[in-house]
Amino acid sequence: MKYLRIYFDSRLSFCKHIEHIADKSRTLTYMLNRTSQLQWGLGHKSLKTVYEGAIVPLMTYGAPVWEGAIIKRKYLQKLQSAQRLINIKFS
Repeated sequence: MKYLRIYFDSRLSFCKHIEHIADKSRTLTYMLNRTSQLQWGLGHKSLKTVYEGAIVPLMTYGAPVWEGAIIKRKYLQKLQSAQRLINIKFS
């Protein structure tokens, strides 16, 4: 069930929600990476502004509700891999 853009399941594991967040942030990262590679593309400061305005809120939305799911290592690794990709692309 999706409620207020947070995916709930019967066990409150938030697996689907974390996968959705990771996939969406990866997609946004790839789109921003394509934009930044152009000669007239975004500078580092602009990329940081977009990151702080789009990706951080995406990854932290509703965190007080689903933060308990991060105890499982596989969910934490999904979010960390998306964050790592962002750090590699924009640093």
